[in-house]
Amino acid sequence: MNQAAHLILYGHDTFGLGHIRRNRKIASALVDCYGDIRVTIITGSGLSGEYASHPRIDYVEIPPVEKLPDGRYQSGEGGLSYAETIAARTQAIGALAQSQPADIFIADKEPLGLGGELSVAIKHFKASGTTMVLGLRDVLDEAVQLKKEWQKKGYFGALDNLYDQIWIYGSEQFYKPLEGLGLPEHVLEKCQYTGFLYQPNLEFDLTPAMGLPKDYLLVTTGGGGDGDPLMDAVLNAYENGSEIPCPSVLLLGPYSDSGYAEQVKQRAAGIDGIHVIGFDSEPEVLIRNARAVIGMCGYNTFCEVIARNKPVLFVPRQMPRMEQFIRANRAKELGYCDVILSADAANPDAMAHAIRQLIDSSNLPPAIHDFDAAGLEYICGQVGSILEERRQETLKVEPAL
Repeated sequence: MNQAAHLILYGHDTFGLGHIRRNRKIASALVDCYGDIRVTIITGSGLSGEYASHPRIDYVEIPPVEKLPDGRYQSGEGGLSYAETIAARTQAIGALAQSQPADIFIADKEPLGLGGELSVAIKHFKASGTTMVLGLRDVLDEAVQLKKEWQKKGYFGALDNLYDQIWIYGSEQFYKPLEGLGLPEHVLEKCQYTGFLYQPNLEFDLTPAMGLPKDYLLVTTGGGGDGDPLMDAVLNAYENGSEIPCPSVLLLGPYSDSGYAEQVKQRAAGIDGIHVIGFDSEPEVLIRNARAVIGMCGYNTFCEVIARNKPVLFVPRQMPRMEQFIRANRAKELGYCDVILSADAANPDAMAHAIRQLIDSSNLPPAIHDFDAAGLEYICGQVGSILEERRQETLKVEPAL
């Protein structure tokens, strides 16, 4: 290639860390694999500054939007309505697509963008011949609910007409997120299962968890915006007088309410063996050093814990989507984890019992499973193939000198 290929990765980032962390993993893997690729990540998370910089990875922050517990959205900027925020985001994304054409565009989960905010950008991408890729989680939601949502938003037409490839960031043997939607065969033929997105880092294996107790349980709620019930359940279990023979480290997310975070710290101060730490953009050091993990079963936590074969207890949320519930229960079927529902975890005795079982399981030899964690390697190969195909097409149309 005569100049560096340019990829644009989009994530709407309204709730949690899933989108920015998936896109960042993909971007990091690509620039490590290819010296002639640069990547721009579009994000509404407001957290790009928390991640290590790279000279060939740029972030474009768009105005934030917040997702409410009932699934509705609102502007994350004071003084702007939701519609005004979407309009501003649409303009910013469209301007980027026009000023910095992309060889490949990868949209995370939302084929038309939040509120249709990719509409202007897609026109520029299609006009310039960008290869269009839709990236989907291993699990999206129950098929009935997903079908209703996608029909309402016009996503079926987008998958049919706008996207060249659909990458599913998981294993076909684990779960088929598009099953039951009635998609035509020619759309399903665009789908490729990449494997789960996980990249081991030697630096993390060599880094100790400083200032923390030995053999701790790590309690993580990902972004933290919806993790209060899990934190409460763990604290209640320890406070209930049930003897739990292991310390815990509670990892607060960046979206944890500051008032609630202070309450957690105050409660933890009165419990022997409970430590609270703030947001960590790279929690894998904490995962590696943990005896076992308690989490909600979001995509990134799931990948990192299962790929490392850590004993884990998942407490999945069931609102506003069933994604975590479906993922956790499928993982339990395969012997990857234990699961307790939020309603049961709210009972201190039941949660304490589940934690003690988790500790007991951590004393056993690690289970052997066939978890496919080679997704980033697959994506790097696929991107290389796309860029080579684009290069060959360019050579065909370029006049001979």
